[in-house]
Amino acid sequence: MASNLESPKWLGFLERYLRWLAIPNLAIILVTLQVLGFLLVTTDPIWLDRLALYPGQVLQGEYWRLITFLSLPLTLNPFWVIFGLWFLYFILDTIEREWGAFKTTFYVLVSIVLTIAVSFALDLPVLEVTDLQSTLFLAAAALFPEFEVRLFFIIPVKMRWLGWLTLTFLFVRLFQSSWDGRFYLLAIYSNYCLFFGPVLVNRIRQWIRRENFKKQLRR
Repeated sequence: MASNLESPKWLGFLERYLRWLAIPNLAIILVTLQVLGFLLVTTDPIWLDRLALYPGQVLQGEYWRLITFLSLPLTLNPFWVIFGLWFLYFILDTIEREWGAFKTTFYVLVSIVLTIAVSFALDLPVLEVTDLQSTLFLAAAALFPEFEVRLFFIIPVKMRWLGWLTLTFLFVRLFQSSWDGRFYLLAIYSNYCLFFGPVLVNRIRQWIRRENFKKQLRR
């Protein structure tokens, strides 16, 4: 499975100088964190509070929260956690096979670092990480729009349709959220905007030019 969507040129420049940032097999690391978080929380729900990112508590010395918030379970339902973690691994591993370790790591780090920055700037706690998985899914949908996934292991759906559905819900949330909530969402999805925004805008412009050209031919 290969993508015909080009990566931003500035990524190649960064990779030459920041190659040390690359974390191979990032999918295994994130899934392992999720499994540990799920086991801890199902053992004792108080771990939801212990793992969450609270800026004030980090400033008091609980620095582990800068990492452990990534362990906050996507769901506490045993069936859905299996499906969710399989999907997370599949998406991230597929992206890494296409992009390589550096670009994949950088994509994830942009979202994590800016989420932490906005959390501290606005004093907002980070209590769940489902949006981080959504940014990974949007990347996969942009890279492999025609690839079919089996929704709930049964229903075949092309990635592009799921991607558009995800974007639709995101825009609804942006419209309904407070300004703090909007800044928070923009921070989480900043990686998608950086990596795919210019390319998608260019495609929209090309489509508009084609439509205008067709209209001129009909006259």
